[in-house]
Amino acid sequence: MPLITRSRVLVLLLGLALGCGDEPSGLSTGNLYVTVTGLPDGSSANLHVSGPGGYSQALTGTQTLTSLAPGSYTVAASSVSVGLATYSGAPASQTVAVGNSTASASVVYSTGLGALSVNIVGLGTSADAAVSVTGPNGFTGNVTETQTLLALTPGTYTVAAQNVIASGGTPHSPTPATQDIAVSPGSTASATVTYAPPSSGDLNLTIAGLYVTQSAQTYDGSVPLVKDRNGYLRVFAVANRTNVAIPSVRVRIFNSADAEVSTVVIPAPGVSVPTSVDESSLGYSWNTPLAGTLIQPGFRIEAEVDPGNLITETVETDNLLAPASPLVQTVPTLNVTFVPVIQQRHAARGDVGNVTLANRDQFLALTRQMHPIAGYNTAVRAPYTTTTADTLQAENQNGAWGTILLEIETIRALENPTRHYYGVAKVSYTSGVAGVAYVSGGFSEQSALGWDYMPTGAAVAAHELGHNWGRNHAPCGGPSGLDNGYPFSDGRIGVYGVNVGSQTLMPAATSDIMGYCDPKWIGDYTYKAVMSYLISPPPAPVVSAEVSQAEQPCLLVWGHVRNGELVLEPAFRVNTRPRMPRRPGPYSVDAMAEDGSKLFSVSFSPSQIADAPGEHQSFVFAVPISNTQAGRLETLRLAGPGGEKVRSRTAPAAARLGAAAVPAQVRRTPGGKVGVRWDARQHPMVMVRDVQTGEVLSFARGGSVDVVNQNRELDLVFSDGVQSQVKRVAVSP
Repeated sequence: MPLITRSRVLVLLLGLALGCGDEPSGLSTGNLYVTVTGLPDGSSANLHVSGPGGYSQALTGTQTLTSLAPGSYTVAASSVSVGLATYSGAPASQTVAVGNSTASASVVYSTGLGALSVNIVGLGTSADAAVSVTGPNGFTGNVTETQTLLALTPGTYTVAAQNVIASGGTPHSPTPATQDIAVSPGSTASATVTYAPPSSGDLNLTIAGLYVTQSAQTYDGSVPLVKDRNGYLRVFAVANRTNVAIPSVRVRIFNSADAEVSTVVIPAPGVSVPTSVDESSLGYSWNTPLAGTLIQPGFRIEAEVDPGNLITETVETDNLLAPASPLVQTVPTLNVTFVPVIQQRHAARGDVGNVTLANRDQFLALTRQMHPIAGYNTAVRAPYTTTTADTLQAENQNGAWGTILLEIETIRALENPTRHYYGVAKVSYTSGVAGVAYVSGGFSEQSALGWDYMPTGAAVAAHELGHNWGRNHAPCGGPSGLDNGYPFSDGRIGVYGVNVGSQTLMPAATSDIMGYCDPKWIGDYTYKAVMSYLISPPPAPVVSAEVSQAEQPCLLVWGHVRNGELVLEPAFRVNTRPRMPRRPGPYSVDAMAEDGSKLFSVSFSPSQIADAPGEHQSFVFAVPISNTQAGRLETLRLAGPGGEKVRSRTAPAAARLGAAAVPAQVRRTPGGKVGVRWDARQHPMVMVRDVQTGEVLSFARGGSVDVVNQNRELDLVFSDGVQSQVKRVAVSP
């Protein structure tokens, strides 16, 4: 897949009104998702896409074209020869309107074959049609919902439909019962079957079903609810024939002690009662919001249609539905520390990520709406200054997104590994990589990095936090790192969602938050997986039964595996909780003494970074080390499939940092910053820490850094590549 389709991450707002500010004007573009089917494996399609402004692009297979100017695009399909066979694309030409979301086009290749689209109307969303299709060469197929039958031999096909009982017990009859459809080579024919209930007879009303949703829910209510989180109740009343009845529905809510705690009477949403369950509109159900205080373990709901018996019915005893109590789960509070990121290379122009105490919660707006979160706690730490020579790029050619993400995960490991750390950075572009994150695995990595454009920054955060909770990508928009268990090949959510705050319905065709297509919501598959992770995250790996998990002297060992290249960052001796790999892997870090003896060895698999184009993995370990071992440490060696990288102490023994030596100048600089200057040849990296909070202000490279700090002193941890020493330094005026 071309790089451009992998790096256009979440640049649109998903079509949702969040009230979080204006979107940058550069984001008003769209995508076109072109799918190609029917060709033998290993063969290429022959497509050409043209559009506004002279746009022209050749395609050889399924691909997402991103950042397109709004307008009409033509997808032309030319024939392809494979061996002695000629495959024709259908349709040969189609025009697609692209707006500020993701449009789609489909091309089916076949050797003179055709297709038949069978459209089912009138059964709502919770009942199956009974349609059979027969045709040439003994073809037979059954259709239960709208479907396109592909690769059909040209000829006449008979579409026969049978009566069905819709949800709620209402009989529906098809029109026409039988129809013959001619399927031509290289084209798609269509047939429509319309189901309808009786239009006369005695009226009867019943409650066919109900469920509570807090974001995503199935019709059978199989998605667990989150304790104390607000919800939205949908009650589906149905009638046995067409009608003009407008009954109310009374809802009674009982707690775990079976005491009634709330009663709501819901007026009719329309001018008639539906004859089948249809989730596709809130106007087809009786709805009411539910406060989180009502959604507790053991609560249950009773719903009764026409509770005052104001409408004459044949049966008055079937109007009540009292299902079993739904499953309610307690989900831990989400704790997020936001990290404003300063890219020193562009610090003079004010490139600090715009996250503050005033706007921090806006970054979690979509996370709170979509994901199974009841409570959250946010904090904004001191700005972190990165001195990497590479700045964040739209296509991430220099890997800076992964470099800065590793730095954020490293400070999280040192400061507070019980919280999520979310870096917020400013970028110079409006379309391109918008965020990266670890897909939690080996050490429960809980760090992510996103841009500060709002309101799209909220969508980025909801996506990247999903990675932290163990989710890979949904298959839409051309991402790498796909979730092979995702239930829909086109990445749709597959259920009807509800934004409880705005009481807005999300269609089942909406793309999942973990894909790259827009608009987005969350499906039951992702929702349940995230809930399971939040309730039972992977346990922290145990170093050994003999080693305490409390803070203790450790050696910080960290680095990258980037497109096969190994990078071993300078090590530091720190006091922190041990952090070790969960299981061995193809890479190792060995610590060697001057006499060549091995002090420790760590075998591991590096952690995968999602949404960073290219292959980018990283690792962070805090290896317990005694004073004796630390004093003998001379060399670190990273080895793996890409070769090896060795770090040795940079200074000869006679010139190493003494107890009183401070090889740095530390002075106050304009703008409330502190400038630190040192000899990078002797100390390739200096960790700068706040003396009061212990927060890491920079992993500084290159001999120079300016950090944001108002204290009169700083803690500087000088690394010679392998060993380190802490110096508390006064800030000169």
